[in-house]
Amino acid sequence: MSAQAQPDAMPFLKMRLDGIVCLEPTGLSPSTVISAGNDVTLRAELGFDGLFAPLLIGQTFRVVYHPQRIEDNVNVPVLASPITAITAANLAHLTVSAGPFTTVPGGNLPVAPGFASGTYRIVAHVHFTNPAIDTIVTAFYDGLMLMVS
Repeated sequence: MSAQAQPDAMPFLKMRLDGIVCLEPTGLSPSTVISAGNDVTLRAELGFDGLFAPLLIGQTFRVVYHPQRIEDNVNVPVLASPITAITAANLAHLTVSAGPFTTVPGGNLPVAPGFASGTYRIVAHVHFTNPAIDTIVTAFYDGLMLMVS
């Protein structure tokens, strides 16, 4: 899985997108193979380091997910997290959850018609609500694969 973030200018400012995980409500460990008919939550882990990182306190952002179904190359509607604020307490490490999203037919992540299971590639990116910051501090994650069976 590939994550990229900017800026990467230590010791001044570095944004990290440490990973994206998929969680089922069953309480099991994060998994990329999920049961059809279950709700799932996507969780991004990210943080900010460096001398200028405290300047981001009070700024808000959201994580946006673009799922693409591999079987028929369908791009399903964008999934997004709630708007999240950066605080002094979560500056170095934030977890941002989005969902629940459902895998039932007609849901957010359905199995393609005619298939017994489905596979999704998910590209995620971070958008700040302040346009001046959004052009400087951003990240994307390419490659979370979910199999719905």
